[in-house]
Order: sequence, then structure tokens, then C-alpha cells
Amino acid sequence: MGLGDPGRDASGSGGSTTLVFAVLLSVLVATSGIGAVAATPGTGSAVGGTADGGVGDPQRASVPPTTCFVGEGYPLSIGNGSATIDAVVHASVLTDPAAGDEFGVELAGSLDGDPLVTLAAGVRVDAPGLITNGTNPFAAFDLLYAYELRLPMFDGVVGDSEHREDRPPVGSAAGTVPC
Repeated sequence: MGLGDPGRDASGSGGSTTLVFAVLLSVLVATSGIGAVAATPGTGSAVGGTADGGVGDPQRASVPPTTCFVGEGYPLSIGNGSATIDAVVHASVLTDPAAGDEFGVELAGSLDGDPLVTLAAGVRVDAPGLITNGTNPFAAFDLLYAYELRLPMFDGVVGDSEHREDRPPVGSAAGTVPC
């Protein structure tokens, strides 16, 4: 059993975390050339993107990839070719506490329109009084987490070409919100 994480053995917790990081690293490497093109000065706004749906296009990332977060967040799109990452950054705990007291990110990577990896990770303040009372500050937060990996190129070749997990790969005094 992992420390502070009942029900999860030590051998199973590292494998999925390693897989998550390996997939994210692969997506970043695949889109590194796109990032260089995106950094080239153009006619579009760095915040709003270009009128033709280029980098940072708010319409492309306007639909959150998961339902983990309550607030709308700030959409961010990377890439405009075959490899893209659509993200929504949630910082309502800093910018608009009435919208959900959340801090985190949702990411969805796709290749040629096929979704490959979706990750949501963050926290939601559920008991702000605990922080001021001096009680365990981690108990004032709930963890928000969802992860999906799809490998459409292996459909029909292997038994299961999808992996989903909604339990954070960490153990703490914080609660967990199912996504």
C-alpha cells in the first residue's frame, strides 16, 4: 500500500504516473516544431489568436475537455496543424472566488483530429475556514483529477487501446472530487 493512499499498491502507482509523463513528453516533442512556428511574429493577437483559427484560437478551446472544474477558465490552444493541445487554465481561486475557488488546468492533446490524451489536474477550496483556524491546511482542498489515454492506431490490434483513471496518483489529507 502507498503511504496515505489506501487501496493502491506501491507497484501500481508508479506505472501509471510514468505512463502519463511519457505520453505528455511525446506530445510535447511532437509539437515542438509547431511551437517554433507559433512563436513567429504574425498579425494575430497573442491572447486572442488569429481570425483564421490559428494559434490561441479561443473557439477551438472554448469547450472544456473535462467536467472537473466549475468555472469557465481561460482557453489556450497550441498548434494549428495535425498535432494540437487545447488547454483551459482555471485560476478562479485567484481571480474570481465566487466562480468556484479552483486552481488547475485541463489539457487535451490530439493528432490529426483524433484525441490521444486528456488530463485535468487541480484543487478546489472546499473549507476556507480550515486554513485560518490552523487545522491541517490540506484538508481544506479537494483534488480534481481525470486522465484518459486513447491510442486509436491500436484499435483492434490490442485488447484495450484506451486507459481512463479518475483517482489522483497522490495520497494526501485532501479529499477527491470525481470527474
